[in-house]
Amino acid sequence: MKQDEFERVRSALFCTSSGKGGGDRKCGLVNQPDFKALLAEFPWIRYDTLVSIYSQDCVARVKQAYGIHRRQERLDEYGERWRQGESLVAISECLDFPPCSLARLLLPNLLGSAFVTGVPGRVTKIFNDPDCLQPLLEHQGGDSNKLLDSGSIPRLISDVKACIKRDHVSSPLVASVKRAVGLEYEAVLYQLLSSSGLAYETESDLRKKGATKTPDALLKIPFLLGDKVVNWIDSKACFCSEELYYNDGVKQFKQYVNRFGPGLVIYWFGYVEDIPFEEGVLISDSFPEQFTHL
Repeated sequence: MKQDEFERVRSALFCTSSGKGGGDRKCGLVNQPDFKALLAEFPWIRYDTLVSIYSQDCVARVKQAYGIHRRQERLDEYGERWRQGESLVAISECLDFPPCSLARLLLPNLLGSAFVTGVPGRVTKIFNDPDCLQPLLEHQGGDSNKLLDSGSIPRLISDVKACIKRDHVSSPLVASVKRAVGLEYEAVLYQLLSSSGLAYETESDLRKKGATKTPDALLKIPFLLGDKVVNWIDSKACFCSEELYYNDGVKQFKQYVNRFGPGLVIYWFGYVEDIPFEEGVLISDSFPEQFTHL
């Protein structure tokens, strides 16, 4: 995909689309675009590619908006809206800010910062199991229970559950799906390596030997892709934009090149072809069909 085409796709992902009941709604961090319509508009682009581009753009937009929504005066306003009966999901839709991100920011306001941030991992525990909030509050006692009346606690638990269900950007469910997809494509890579007769060590194998910062597969015997030597392969279950490559890829791949020599990175959902990729790193969106054994 060329950069100009990528920009057109990214712009289309955040345009107004048909909402429920026939009305229009603005796509953004809460309302997803109509992927079916987008596939009709860009029939040569895979569904997984569209979702990956959208997901990356959402993450970037959340980072940009985070500083605004974490201001104390904003949190006081959102907390008061919740106490007046507005749900966390409704507030997040109004703000176009992911429900789980909003809930994480707002929990200290609703429950007390000492309760929420005083114990490492407490927020993660609450999002992994919202029902644990009631016994945690009963055990904690003190100021935490003064901020909410007893009837508000079940409502907050229900709201956190609704946030997790509604959020397609920052919920623990989304994180779990991304991890699962990443592992799935690593397994695909290993299967293709084995079926191609290429011996390799996995990242897990290398870490058992004490290695750190390792690719997904280090070849025991390199192969030639065209006239380029490939010593290692890294699997990325995402689309590679210029921002992603320079923010998350360059430093990582340089370490691989310095330690293991040149290699190959597979972005399974595609990449922007115009990116000036680093020396020693080949980029592809698939496992090579033809190569030369050494």
